[in-house]
Amino acid sequence: MSSGQLDDYGDQLTDELELRDVPIDAIERIVREVRSHTAESGEDPLDSFGTPQQYADHFAPRTWTRRALWWIVALAGLLGAGAGFLILSGIFGLLDSSAQLWGLPPGVRLGGGVLCLAGFVGLLVWMAVGSRRRSATWRVQEST
Repeated sequence: MSSGQLDDYGDQLTDELELRDVPIDAIERIVREVRSHTAESGEDPLDSFGTPQQYADHFAPRTWTRRALWWIVALAGLLGAGAGFLILSGIFGLLDSSAQLWGLPPGVRLGGGVLCLAGFVGLLVWMAVGSRRRSATWRVQEST
C-alpha cells in the first residue's frame, strides 16, 4: 500500500466528514486512526473501511439536507437570480415606464424581487443554523 493511496483516502475521508459538519478535531482523530491502522496492518483502506463515504456513514450518517444538497443549491440559485432580475426590472420600470415585464407594474416586480431575496436569505440561514446545530451536538464515540 503506497502512502499516496493512503493520503488520497485520508483526504477524501476528511472532505466527506467536513461536508457532514463533523468538527475538525474529530475529523483529525478519525483520519489519524485510519492512517495508523492502515500503516500497521498494511491493508488497503478500501478493504478495511470501505469507501470514504461508507466509512463516514459510521460517524455521521447523511441527513436528508445533504442528500438533497444539489436541489437546495439549485433552489438558492433560482431564488437569487430571480431576486436580482425582478428587483432590477422593477427599478428600471420606475425609471422608465416603457420598461415592461409581463405587464406587471414596477412595484409588483420590486415586491416579488424582495420576496425572492427574503427566500434566498432564509434558505441560507436555515442551512447555516442546521449545520452549526449538527456540528455543536456531534460527539466522537469511543470504540470498545
